[in-house]
Amino acid sequence: MKIALICKAYSVTKGGLERYTVRLSRTLRDAGHDVHLFSNTRQPEPGIRFHHVPMIPHSSPGKNLSFAWRSRQALLKERFDVIQSMERVWNQDIFRASDGINPIQMRERYASPAVRKLKAIGPRRQVLTWLERRIFERGGCRFVMTNSHLVKHQILRHYQADPDRIAVIYNSVSHEKFHPGLREIHRRAIREAHGVADNEILLLFAGNDFRRKGLGLVIDALARCDSKKFRLMVAGSDKKGPYERQAERNGLASRVLFIGPRREIEHYYAASDVMVLPTRYDAFSNVCLEAMACGIPVITSRTNGASEIVRNGDNGYVLETTDPGELAGRLSRFADPGQRIRMGENAAATARPFTSERYMSELMALYDRVIRDKQNS
Repeated sequence: MKIALICKAYSVTKGGLERYTVRLSRTLRDAGHDVHLFSNTRQPEPGIRFHHVPMIPHSSPGKNLSFAWRSRQALLKERFDVIQSMERVWNQDIFRASDGINPIQMRERYASPAVRKLKAIGPRRQVLTWLERRIFERGGCRFVMTNSHLVKHQILRHYQADPDRIAVIYNSVSHEKFHPGLREIHRRAIREAHGVADNEILLLFAGNDFRRKGLGLVIDALARCDSKKFRLMVAGSDKKGPYERQAERNGLASRVLFIGPRREIEHYYAASDVMVLPTRYDAFSNVCLEAMACGIPVITSRTNGASEIVRNGDNGYVLETTDPGELAGRLSRFADPGQRIRMGENAAATARPFTSERYMSELMALYDRVIRDKQNS
């Protein structure tokens, strides 16, 4: 197939959207497809043809509009079997809505309704809303692809979209990189390096936006537990000062470890007993799936698309509220080492089917739908 992929940046060091595009383009190329990448980035990649898409710099509304328009103009110069975009553009075959939608992002970023209303009339949000309506309601794409039913339901709630044209394809995880065997290799060394005793229950919080990911809630919940049994390790990049002070106020200064961002995060999954991520919103948090693949049970919130693969009391827990008491109660279940082992084994079994082969099989089935839809239109 001749396939066009659209993404503003092509990089393995930027966000999840960009890394996904790199992995997908390489996988499609290796499968023998003719892959074309429409991007503002100029980066050589063997076997992939790059089409540079200029955009207006230094202005978010200008970037989004100019990239959408110029991508369309560039795509008109050639014919493609499938056009898949990771960006809010129009006239694509598939739009991958992997980071949620503008109304939900607004709700989570701005708690005050008055502030949200004010921000909504700003040029950036106006452009994003216009682009989303063009995609979901005005034929700007043939199909929408999401990585959770959570996002699909949000699109249907906020836009007049066709539910039959929204495909849910869950993320995949590399079982070569993330697997239970890592515990035997890295658990003791990581714990010793950070002064965590073998009989302590190590909770791992991994994320870069501490407020949105719910770190404050985790610290409040830990204060309600028998804190001598638990240690909390925080991996990620954000301002840690407010949370260090929160830990100190709760008498937890020595129980909360801030280790910063970690490139080899799988070593820290291996050292941990429970992954805790009570996020305010995530379309599908990959760290939850990665932790489960390493045999680590997960506690997360209903507002995380990854909660759709978490079963209460089996491979973790799903929080229904932001009450620290609820989270503390769930944490207390892990005081029993037998429960930790059982749920960890179940977590690994849950993650096992989420392979790249499964993902690509479902994606290629969607590509086939696109081609049939074009033939019938």
